[in-house]
Amino acid sequence: MKQVIVHEFGGPEKLILHDVAVPSAGDGQIVIKVEASGVNFSDGMQRRNQYVFPVTLPYLPGFEVAGIVTELGKGVENISTGDRVVAMLPNGGGYAEYAVIPSYLAAVIPPTISAQESLALQVQGLTAYLMLKDGAKLQAGQTVLIHAAAGGVGTLQVQIAKQMGAGKIIATASNAEKLAVAKSLGADELINYTESDWAQKVKDATGGKGVDLILDSTGGEILRNSLSCLAPFGKLISYGNPGGGSTSIEAFKLVNNNHILQGFGLASYFEKPDLMQEAYQYLFSQAATGKLKVHIGQTFPLKDAAEAHEQLENRKTTGKIVLIP
Repeated sequence: MKQVIVHEFGGPEKLILHDVAVPSAGDGQIVIKVEASGVNFSDGMQRRNQYVFPVTLPYLPGFEVAGIVTELGKGVENISTGDRVVAMLPNGGGYAEYAVIPSYLAAVIPPTISAQESLALQVQGLTAYLMLKDGAKLQAGQTVLIHAAAGGVGTLQVQIAKQMGAGKIIATASNAEKLAVAKSLGADELINYTESDWAQKVKDATGGKGVDLILDSTGGEILRNSLSCLAPFGKLISYGNPGGGSTSIEAFKLVNNNHILQGFGLASYFEKPDLMQEAYQYLFSQAATGKLKVHIGQTFPLKDAAEAHEQLENRKTTGKIVLIP
């Protein structure tokens, strides 16, 4: 089979396609014939060796796949051969034609949802739902600022926050086209965060009060300047830093207004399978009934994984980015 392998850290050109043996299922595992692989910002950070979890070279990129189960390992009871599933790969290996996965990290895809749509509902969907429900504990009526609202996570955060009763949703993005995407999904206020006065515009949109919750995947100066947009007792959740630069914030700056700075990482939820399954059920049911719109951005052949990384990192994409073996 074909599989992308990284032998040295660096740019997108380090994603090299190889011929390797098809994997076999061990105890508690399943083998999937991959129909689609998800591309995420974290993949690029890992490729540059800037991710929160260090990797050893050579390594296999790709944290998520969707496809058909071709083999079951001993002890697998919740999944059958021939099932269409979407699954997480805690140790990577998703940029491939076949993948081996712990069965408890897989979920059967409803027949009305495509493989590509299921991927948009997995890393991005799980992140959006669990961040709002479990991390932020969003309350009805709260004002929410969502950075990068036209991205894979952002497009779902806008919709889920609205469904959870957010009072006002302020969306930021880097251009008018992306802001229009956020508006179509329910955002109430639109702000271009490449403009120098974006933080003041957020405060103006709230009558000077500030927002109750900020969801930030951009890091750097956007993260630091976001503190000035928080209302007293507001919470800022950081879950990404694609530029890899400093995200330091002086802790004492949180004191006067009782601000909360919180991190979010999806990998920790692998240890909470019940909560993961709850999230899957919510996402699949909402998508199946049309209440949650999935935005698939660009698709690329597996051999063009480097091009997918380059476009994502240069902010030329919207929605979910997918590789097709």
